[in-house]
Amino acid sequence: MSREPLTIERGLARAERSIALIERCRPLGARTECARLAEAWKRGQELDPAWSFAPLVDLRGLRASLEAIATRTEKWEGVFPLLAARARELAIEAELAEQIGAHRFEVHAARRFPVDAGVDGDQALSWARQWAWDRGGRDAGDGIASDDESNTQSLISLMRQAVGERRLPFRVVVRPDLVSLAATGDGVIVLRSGARLLGSESERIVRHEVDGHAMPRARAKRERLGIFAVGTAVGSDDEEGRALLIEQRAGCLGTERRAELGQRHLAALAVKRGANFVETVRLLRRLGTAIDPAIAISMRVHRGGGLAREIVYLTALARVTRHFAADPAAEDLLERGRIAVAAVPLLREIELAHAASLTAAE
Repeated sequence: MSREPLTIERGLARAERSIALIERCRPLGARTECARLAEAWKRGQELDPAWSFAPLVDLRGLRASLEAIATRTEKWEGVFPLLAARARELAIEAELAEQIGAHRFEVHAARRFPVDAGVDGDQALSWARQWAWDRGGRDAGDGIASDDESNTQSLISLMRQAVGERRLPFRVVVRPDLVSLAATGDGVIVLRSGARLLGSESERIVRHEVDGHAMPRARAKRERLGIFAVGTAVGSDDEEGRALLIEQRAGCLGTERRAELGQRHLAALAVKRGANFVETVRLLRRLGTAIDPAIAISMRVHRGGGLAREIVYLTALARVTRHFAADPAAEDLLERGRIAVAAVPLLREIELAHAASLTAAE
């Protein structure tokens, strides 16, 4: 069994790359469609998106393999329960990837991204209600183009500088149809081209993506335990929460950013409760959100047919903030990979047992 964890970890890493749920949920031609919808809504035409997605994939075999791994290993000791839980999470994501664009997709998506009914969900909802009211904001034409490589203060320049200074093994690339402003994957940080950003916004995004996402992933590759790179169940969610905490500590969680996060949370919650695209845009407009960001947020929460992953951001911020207040040392483990705070106690036990075995062998 000595090589069993390594075999499973490699299998889970391959499975995650094959599933690629977030990427598959990204609508094709999202930028053009956002612009078309915004213009229509400004004319008083409350149109729905004309969704188009990449061809669906058959992942039944992969799902069966993931469930078999989970069933076989969940009662074993050591790191195996964490691997089993991650396998089950990936099996859910694989099932979702097969149903993108299908009727009632949002109901199935709630299995992976549920509404937290506990203290963290309550805190997230409280923040969202306080923050969501848009208090103005700047003109969309302000700022520097995100992909202006000739400007040292552009997002792409600042991102590449940060990656280079930290010697991270990550490429920085641009895509026109990225739903978010930036996203971090395996060895790559992707930026949306053409977005106009103020210097403070670009600096915030760099902190979020580099410090919150890229650095833990780079550190994970140097870890003895592969679970740091594979991630625990809910590890990617808590990674988002910690990335927001990093923004907050750096003074980057200003009024406009808080409003955006609150609007996204309430829009995602509306999707969970059955709101369609038009109803979601109307909700955001009642909050005072301008048409362009209201369309963009609605496109984001309804991607794939209603993934509504945005429900995890403020909830995870509440969760990691609460855990770190009670156990500051827990952050050390989250800095080293995609680790959920719920996995911290077991990981500590595993590392203590390993240290004791090394001492006994000396």
